[in-house]
Amino acid sequence: IVGMILEPIPATAISFIAVTICVIGSNYLLFDASELADPAFNASKQALKWGLAGFSSTTVWLVFGAFIFALGYEVTGLGRRIALFLVKFMGKRTLTLGYAIVIIDILLAPFTPSNTARTGGTVFPVIKNLPPLFKSFPNDPSARRIGGYLMWMMVISTSLSSSMFVTGAAPNVLGLEFVSKIAGVQISWLQWFLSFLPVGIILLIVAPWLSYVLYKPEVTHSAEVAAWAGGELKNMGR
Repeated sequence: IVGMILEPIPATAISFIAVTICVIGSNYLLFDASELADPAFNASKQALKWGLAGFSSTTVWLVFGAFIFALGYEVTGLGRRIALFLVKFMGKRTLTLGYAIVIIDILLAPFTPSNTARTGGTVFPVIKNLPPLFKSFPNDPSARRIGGYLMWMMVISTSLSSSMFVTGAAPNVLGLEFVSKIAGVQISWLQWFLSFLPVGIILLIVAPWLSYVLYKPEVTHSAEVAAWAGGELKNMGR
């Protein structure tokens, strides 16, 4: 616990070391005297089974696969390319740009089980370049021009996409594991998605428009956004 809080080394390394220590010292850390006194009890076998139990979880492999896809998005620049493509074709109006932000996040969410990596690492680096085009800056009255609306849409998009897919956020997977173990209820990726889909569609349609009405930006039309996104795509090789 102390290692996870202080993180003197990466958390994954701390977890691996902790599990290894528990397996090696299983006679003192995992099993009680009655278990060790049982002639039929194989402490070494049970300790190894405990240490590898996580790898038998389909949920763990689901997350692992999603992270592999997320790494591919980052390395190939596909996530940024998708974001720029939608910004280019939907960025001439501020309202449609709001829809573009939500759509980008939803497209990336099934394969990126971290809203920090998805919204913060892929979408935000693209969107943060747009407000300065209109002299709109954070912590300044000029934020009302367009920056405030765009940042608010980022909050909405990550909340929506994280809820729509099991693999949209790590806590979803953890919650699913708890439900499976405690209540014995199995929920598949598709069941989760279909259950949230009706609400998700409503939020996708209403949220950008309602935010636009309640916090209407001063800049409602622009050619600069599409031109900037087109230039960035050209620099990437398109």
